Amino acid sequence: YLPTLFDRAPRNPAEKINSGYKAAEYLNYIYVLGPGLLYKLLPEPYYRNFCNLVCAIRILHQRSISLSDLRRAHQLVITFVRDYERLYYAGKTARIHFVRQSVHSLTHLAREIQLFGPPGLYSQWTMERTI
Repeated sequence: YLPTLFDRAPRNPAEKINSGYKAAEYLNYIYVLGPGLLYKLLPEPYYRNFCNLVCAIRILHQRSISLSDLRRAHQLVITFVRDYERLYYAGKTARIHFVRQSVHSLTHLAREIQLFGPPGLYSQWTMERTI
């Protein structure tokens, strides 16, 4: 069973990694299938870091989010970013290219959701699937 957002079996990402994949398909792979597929494949600190991100994003993409859930998601994002920088960047300027702008932008999500509401109410893929 796949929830209605994921209305078909996932396609092979290796065949469509640069184009042809919809945002909802990436969401499916990363935030639904990813934790199960990567379990025991990633070293423990990397897997734990990934799961912090998944948990935070799952909370932030709910249609209705309580203030306590929003705070919990924000804390998970902060933990993810801190550990991401430690694991991939390690404070070395030669490795700064591993820290993408999108990693930092995650730290602003909770505040933006507090101001504008959950992204599922106005995000592009929601509109694409509705039209």
